[in-house]
Amino acid sequence: MSNDEELIAAYRASPSGEMLDELVRRHLRRVRALVFQMVLDDAAADDLTQEVFLRVFRHLASFNGRSRFSTWLYRVAMNTTHSYLASQRRSRVESWDDLPPQCDRAATPERALLDAELGREVQRALEELPSRLRAAIVLTVLQGLDAKEAARIEGCTVATMYWRVHQARKRLARRLEEYLS
Repeated sequence: MSNDEELIAAYRASPSGEMLDELVRRHLRRVRALVFQMVLDDAAADDLTQEVFLRVFRHLASFNGRSRFSTWLYRVAMNTTHSYLASQRRSRVESWDDLPPQCDRAATPERALLDAELGREVQRALEELPSRLRAAIVLTVLQGLDAKEAARIEGCTVATMYWRVHQARKRLARRLEEYLS
């Protein structure tokens, strides 16, 4: 199948686990990355990613094709994540040691230490953002989506998405001011 919509149409005509497996194969990494960037916890991201795909497959019949499948999938992912975050007082990474290293292997020990400290502060700053503002940054900056697509996923207007990105950047800049100067 050449695109997701054709794959879904074929699945509706003749349900097959292989077609669902292909949808998962195509989208698992990006959905997992999106969810992790919102919850900042590996175990929670794994559980939520599984929940996202279960919800999508349960409600695949309601996908009407007015948007791309990926937009609908990311919207389900964001709704699932927002619900999770609302039920948590605070989400956090259990240990920064569990995250992949972000610094250059050839960097000096001092540089590596500074990079790790900056990483922890960025993590804390992201954790402090309200989930809607964090979602705006995750979708537009970390996932690289344009504001129109991010707005569709979040169910808001493009102007609202621009405002959320602006507010998130302002808060992050204020919070990280001493590290950015």
